[in-house]
Amino acid sequence: MEKPTKTRYWVLFIVCILYFITYVDRVNISVAAPLIMKEFNISKVELGVVFAAFSWAYSIFQIPVGILGDKYGPHKVLTVLVVLWAAVDVMTGLAWSFTSLIVIRFLFGICESGAFPTATRAFSHWIPATERGFVQGLTHACSRLGGAITPILMVGIMSQFGWRPAFYFGGAIALAWAIIWFIWYRNKPEELQAKWGGINQAEIDLIYQGQVKKKVTQKLPFRTLIKSKNLWCLCLAYICYNYTLWIFLTWLPTYLVDARGFAIMTMGIFASLPLFAGTIGDTLGGWLSDKIWKHTKNGKIARRGVAMAGFLIAAFCMIPGAMTESQYLSVFLLACALFGLEMTVGVFWATCLDIGHDYAGTVSATMNSIGAIGSAMTPLIFGFIVQRTGSWVYPFILASGILIIGTILWTKINPELSLVEELGLLDSTDISKKEV
Repeated sequence: MEKPTKTRYWVLFIVCILYFITYVDRVNISVAAPLIMKEFNISKVELGVVFAAFSWAYSIFQIPVGILGDKYGPHKVLTVLVVLWAAVDVMTGLAWSFTSLIVIRFLFGICESGAFPTATRAFSHWIPATERGFVQGLTHACSRLGGAITPILMVGIMSQFGWRPAFYFGGAIALAWAIIWFIWYRNKPEELQAKWGGINQAEIDLIYQGQVKKKVTQKLPFRTLIKSKNLWCLCLAYICYNYTLWIFLTWLPTYLVDARGFAIMTMGIFASLPLFAGTIGDTLGGWLSDKIWKHTKNGKIARRGVAMAGFLIAAFCMIPGAMTESQYLSVFLLACALFGLEMTVGVFWATCLDIGHDYAGTVSATMNSIGAIGSAMTPLIFGFIVQRTGSWVYPFILASGILIIGTILWTKINPELSLVEELGLLDSTDISKKEV
C-alpha cells in the first residue's frame, strides 16, 4: 500500500510563515508607539484612534475579501493582498503626521483583512478534518510568535536606526512571502500534483478521507448566512476574544512603560513574554480540542470545553495581574491570561471549518469581521478609560467581564451543526467525497 506523502505539511509551513508575518507587521506600531507619540505629540486617546483605524478597516472589509477568497481561490487572492500590505507597511515608515498615520493604518487594515479567512479556505482543501483544530492552533501560534518576537526585533532596530526603518523591514519580508506563494502554491492537491508533482494519490485520499460533500441546492447569500444562530453566537464570542487580545497587541508596550516603569529596552523583552505564553496556548488549545474530539467523538465537548476553559483562565488571571504592585508578577499573570485566551483561537477557526465546509472562507470572514468590532473598540475604550480615570486597572476589569460573557456564549455554539444543515440548503442526498 502506497505511503502518503507529506506535501500538505509544506502548505501548512508556508501558511504558518504568513501568519508570523501578519503579526510582525501588525504589532510593530504598538512597540513604536512611545516614540511615535513623542514625535507627533499625540495623546493616549489619539493613539487609540491610530490603533483603531486598522481594526475598523479590518472589520469592514473582512466579508467582501473573504468572498473573493472563496470565488478566486487563495492562490491569487493571498498573493495580491500580501503585495499590497507590504507596500502599505513601507508607507507607515514614511508617515508625516497624526492624520497620515490614521489613513495609512486604515489602508493596512484593508490589505490584511482577508489574510486569515483566505488561508482558512486553503485548509479546507488541504487539511483532513481531524487535524484542523491542531492546524488552526499552530498557525495562530505562529502569528503570536511573530508578535512575541516583534518587540525584541523592533527595539533592536529602533535603537540603531529609529522607528521608521522597522516598517521597511516588515514590508520586505511580506513581499518575499508573496513571491514564494505565487510561484509554488496551488488551490487544490490535484492542481499542485499536476503542476509540480511531489504529492501522491494516497495523500490526496487521506486529505479527503471522512469529508462529506454536501449537495447544496442554492448559493449562500449574506442575508441567508446571517440567519444562522450558531454563527451569530460564534461571532459574538469572537468579539469577546478580540476585545481582550487587542489589549495585548496595542496597549501592552505603553502599559509596561507608563504604568509599570520599564525602560524602553527592557520593555521589549517583557512585552514579548505574554505573547510567547500565548503561542503555547495557541498550539495546546487546538491540539487538545482535536484529541478530545477523536477520543469522545463529540465535537461539542471538544470545541466548547477548551474554549470555555481558556476564557475562564484569562478572566481570572487578568484582574490580579493589573492590581498587583509587583511589575514582574504583573507580567507573569498577564502571560497566564494570554495563555488561556489563546487556547481558544484554534477552536474558533476550526469551528469555522466544522460548520462552513465549502463556505469556510465566507464563514471565517464573517466571524473575523464581526469579531473585529471588539478589536476596534479596545484601543479607544482602553485609552479613554486610562486618560479619564488615571487608572490602568479598570480596563482589565472590564475585559474580564467581557470574557465571562464569551464563556456563556460558547455554551450555545454547536460545531457539529453545519450551516447548510441549519439553514436547510441540502438536497435529499449527500455525496461522499472520499472517492476522489
